[in-house]
Parts: sequence; C-alpha cells; structure tokens
Amino acid sequence: MFMRIKTGISGLDSMTEGGFIAGSVNLVSGPPGSGKSLFGIHYISEGASRGEAGIYITLEEGAESISAAALRYGMDMEREGIYLVDFGDIREDDAVSFLSLREYLEGMLRNRSISRVVIDSISSISVQYGDTNALRRELFSFCRFLRKSGLTSLLISESGGAVGGEVKVENFVTDSLIFLGYESHRGEYRRTVLIQKMRLTKHDPYRHPFLITASGVEIYPDETLF
Repeated sequence: MFMRIKTGISGLDSMTEGGFIAGSVNLVSGPPGSGKSLFGIHYISEGASRGEAGIYITLEEGAESISAAALRYGMDMEREGIYLVDFGDIREDDAVSFLSLREYLEGMLRNRSISRVVIDSISSISVQYGDTNALRRELFSFCRFLRKSGLTSLLISESGGAVGGEVKVENFVTDSLIFLGYESHRGEYRRTVLIQKMRLTKHDPYRHPFLITASGVEIYPDETLF
C-alpha cells in the first residue's frame, strides 16, 4: 500500500484510490481557461489545511493574481502560510531553466519542512529548449530531484484543446497525467477531466465533467462523457 496525499479537489481523490502517491510528480495539462491554476491552488491549500507546508511557484502570472484567484474561491494563501513565489520576478532578466528552479528549491528546502510544491507552468521553461533531447534530460533530472527531496509535486503545462492533449516530453517523465479539456458541445463550452495515466494506481479511465463553482473545482465522477 502506498501513502496517499489528498488533493483537495472535489471528486478527484475518489478517482485515484485516495489521491497522489506520496513523493510522486504529477502533471495537470490543458488549454487556457481550463482551470489548471485552480487545480494547483486547491492542492497547495489542502496541504496547508493539513499542516503540510507548501510552495506555489508561478512563472507566468504574477503572485498577486494567483493570490486573488485563491481568495475568489475562499482560499487565503497568505493566511494559510503558503509560500507564493513569482519566480520570473526573482530571476528578472536571467533565463529560467530547470536547473535554476532546482537550485532555488534546494535553498528553500534547506531550512524548511516543505512537502508540497506546485509549478505553474513548466511550459514557459520548456519552450526555451530548442533540442528535445536536452529538454528530456533536464526535465527527467528535475523530476528525479523532486522525488528524492520527498516532495509530492504538481506541475502545470499548456496543451491544445483536443481530448487527450498533445504528446509532449513531460507526459512521459511524470508519474501521472491529468488532462483538462475546455471544449464546445452543442453550442456550450464545458470543462472535462481525464486521468490519462497514474503509475501504481487503479485510476478512473473515463472523461468526466467538472464545474468551477463559488468554492472552486467540483468534478462529477458519476457522470461519464463519450
């Protein structure tokens, strides 16, 4: 039996035997507007509610924007003691790489007991690698570092809107892949979630709808979409 880490995302844990495996690297991918950052906010806030220190690293949106989004759905990241870091602002004109991100996390972990991390998003780093092989090596090394550090990680990446998403390097090197869809159906847009893979887990293999309500994400695992 593996220790499971609750995600705080309504409906998701029942689809994954209770949550993420402790120490795993998990990927949430989807198009703009599909709710990826909100998944990350839920996850890091759930840890804080359980006394598990967490760090949310944003590489695209500013820290104020992430904090405001959390407050909109009843989660106060500052009050909860979550480390919210605008890494792009820290690096300023320096190129952000998986190596520089690792070095920063190593410093944060040195004197802090952090168990959860969200990185939003790795797409802004990946585009800087012109060589796919180099990207694969760097990302594989970074994911190995996250596991060895004992972090249960949630990485966020951008993808197209098609069901199942695009085949990218990060799809292969992470322990799980959750794809969020945002698609038109009979004239209406709907949000969907599909767990494409989750190692060592008997996960739900179907596509399900979810809504963003006043309290955040609500997945409906009893409703299956075809």
